[in-house]
Amino acid sequence: MTGMLAGDVGFAKTKGWMGRAIRLGEWLKFRKSEFNHMFILDREVDGVWYIIQATLKGVTDTATLESVSKTGTYVLIAPPAGVDRTRLLQFARAQVGLEYGYWTILAISLDILTWQWVPSLRGARKQSWICSALTCEALRFGGWLHNWLSIYDVMPQQAYDLLAENPQ
Repeated sequence: MTGMLAGDVGFAKTKGWMGRAIRLGEWLKFRKSEFNHMFILDREVDGVWYIIQATLKGVTDTATLESVSKTGTYVLIAPPAGVDRTRLLQFARAQVGLEYGYWTILAISLDILTWQWVPSLRGARKQSWICSALTCEALRFGGWLHNWLSIYDVMPQQAYDLLAENPQ
């Protein structure tokens, strides 16, 4: 794929059990689920692109873009106009090594499955990330301000729909 730049935002449809669970949650919440994973295009080394992503192993920068396509499909979108890619990447790279938000995923799942009047379980948590929160927070650090109710409520499909409808 030509025209890729570090700081592009990626969306993937993965085939593992976690991907299927996230797509189910997206479908329950939005009745739509094309993508269940978000990542950031980080760097190109000898013609191979690497990505920053929050996975079950935590925030990593060692996976290749090709590895995402082997597990499903993906698309790349340029960040919105005005986003400073250097700052976006600075933030994302600083998060590498942090844990994945298992408890966050569980809390979000319970919020999706319960009524609106049930109190949310997403209170204070140790520093961890889920893929959509990591990517959207990096976009915010780069200068894209969107009025999300909570960065942890953003699902990959929801972010894709918003970014795809407002191309650069």
